[in-house]
Amino acid sequence: MITTIEARAKINLGLRILGSRPDGFHDIQSVFQEISLYDTLRISIKPGSGVISLSCSISEIPCDSSNLAWKAADAFLSSTGELLDVRIELGKNIPSSAGLGGGSSDAAAVLKGLSQLTGIKDIDLGKIAETLGSDVPFFIIGNAAVIEGRGELLSEIPVTLFHAVLIHPKARVSTAWAYRAWDRDMSTSLTNNTMIRHYSASSAVWHEGKPFPHNLRNDFLPLLEKHFPEIADLAQFMTDSKCENWGLSGSGPTFYALFRKKSRAHSFSKTLHWDYTLCRSAETAGASSNG
Repeated sequence: MITTIEARAKINLGLRILGSRPDGFHDIQSVFQEISLYDTLRISIKPGSGVISLSCSISEIPCDSSNLAWKAADAFLSSTGELLDVRIELGKNIPSSAGLGGGSSDAAAVLKGLSQLTGIKDIDLGKIAETLGSDVPFFIIGNAAVIEGRGELLSEIPVTLFHAVLIHPKARVSTAWAYRAWDRDMSTSLTNNTMIRHYSASSAVWHEGKPFPHNLRNDFLPLLEKHFPEIADLAQFMTDSKCENWGLSGSGPTFYALFRKKSRAHSFSKTLHWDYTLCRSAETAGASSNG
């Protein structure tokens, strides 16, 4: 049995780090919004003994038990007790270590794909997702949500429609490094600025030149500007640009600029001397099957 799943990326419409937790994670507030950029996973199962095989279109992506897609398959088999062999073919389009949630989305896609293939519907995929990573539960539900706690507390909100330009500096930022560096360099600079929960996507009536209905502040940005000159240069470019609705996604390094009209996004992209991707907001309930 075979299914093909689209695993969409996300951007963070703002990210506040509220502090470290006793369990080693951090409490955050963010708004996650799925976008149209996606990986493709072809998942097949057959009766067996729990053998998992993974291949990827990008050679530098690990295809062993360190990959979240592999871990998701193992967690599903462990949770259900199914005696199956699982094969995953991963077509990678979402940049890795980019703050776009690609690995987490792949993991959620595997969970949903295996649930579909096995016909097992009475399993809490969200609970399994929590064991895999802080971002994975969001990709089970998709669309848009306010994220709190370490990422496991989700409040669905209406999608805000936009066209986006994703800007890709060459810097590489590990999420684990970013949080360690934040603890070392930035945790004493916490402020009482407006929390993200005070911004509602239900009021998403906006036009070019008017503020976006979310607070797009990202607490990682000052940290990355300090350590990565290219990111500091890009942040300055965005500040000087005529785009009022821009931000950093996750722990970076991907920036985004948001526009109401596709033509405005296309025009802005032509001013860039960094690599970029054009996309839009997505209205999909997480990873979805296309056959």
